[in-house]
Amino acid sequence: MKAEAILIQRPERQSSVQKAMFGVVTIVAWLFWAFLWLPLLTLGAWAFGLRNAWLQLHVLEPARKGGDINVVLIAAIVCALVFSAWSAYNHARFAGKQKRRGNDPVGVEATARVIGATTEDALSIQAHRRAVVSVSEAGYMTVDEVR
Repeated sequence: MKAEAILIQRPERQSSVQKAMFGVVTIVAWLFWAFLWLPLLTLGAWAFGLRNAWLQLHVLEPARKGGDINVVLIAAIVCALVFSAWSAYNHARFAGKQKRRGNDPVGVEATARVIGATTEDALSIQAHRRAVVSVSEAGYMTVDEVR
């Protein structure tokens, strides 16, 4: 497909429903693009929140001697240790191991039997790039032509 084929060359030929749908798809695409920026915005808000928390808990109220921020830091360290330990456990348990069993290969004879074709037809289809097939009244495949 050429790139020009997906562009609308004559927009006046579009119906109003098509124009509305195109507008909705465009809005959804722009919202998705904005959604992709959310992690960066969250990082900025998080960085501002850390500075603000440090100011509120440690600088503006020094009478507590940083007790509140110490609790926050201890909780953050404990969470980091728990997640690191869990990650190390999963890595030690699953690293380098095959997650799924492989499928047993299916032979041409078994495939031909299931689709109701002869083994010769199945081999012929397999050997060529294109094949014209049809389905008989009984529901089985028949080969009309191979190319």
